[in-house]
Amino acid sequence: MNTTLIYVGIMIIIFILLCAVFYYYYWVPRQLNTTKYKIPILQNETLFNENYVNNINIATLITTRDTLYVPKLGYGVSFVWDMYIPSQGGSDKWQNDFNHLKPIISMGDSPVISYHPKKNYLSIVVKYKNNPFYTQFGEVRFDDIKLQKWSNYIVVIENRNIKLYIDRVLVSTKILPSVISISDITSEITLGEKNNNFLGKINNLSLYPYPLSYDDISIV
Repeated sequence: MNTTLIYVGIMIIIFILLCAVFYYYYWVPRQLNTTKYKIPILQNETLFNENYVNNINIATLITTRDTLYVPKLGYGVSFVWDMYIPSQGGSDKWQNDFNHLKPIISMGDSPVISYHPKKNYLSIVVKYKNNPFYTQFGEVRFDDIKLQKWSNYIVVIENRNIKLYIDRVLVSTKILPSVISISDITSEITLGEKNNNFLGKINNLSLYPYPLSYDDISIV
């Protein structure tokens, strides 16, 4: 048999074995994690009108453990949701200030995800400590949000990092001086704020109690 053909055959077999190892030891576990630890918050399309607010106790969402974090998957948290923001058209639609941040998703005071209608940007605020006695807040902003269309948003908080994906594309990232503080299982997730909402729609909102990796983004 031709030596070249034997060599090609061996390389093909090695390639198949490597693909199998990747699939069973990396890809499958990640798919299992994103299914097992996914915490649905809003599963139906919801309008954040001026009367809307929803307080959800985290402990009622996680009944299998007494901590928000999952061992071996890293310190952090991720939010995944679809959002539609209508055309703003002026300040007359808002009962509160048009030139004001509208909270969308809050976990205590860290993280807080909001939208600014007049300046058209998404804000992600988190707290951290440079020393044991002084709390600081860091913010990631993303300008020029696309209006009048559904888009997928993913916020990943991991250690000192904040990442924002829109339609599975990384659009903004920030590294803070120290590890971000995240509210624990005794806290509430608050959706919206009465008389101060962004008047848009949210669908398929889920929480992951660990930082999603780049590869996870394509399967959540």
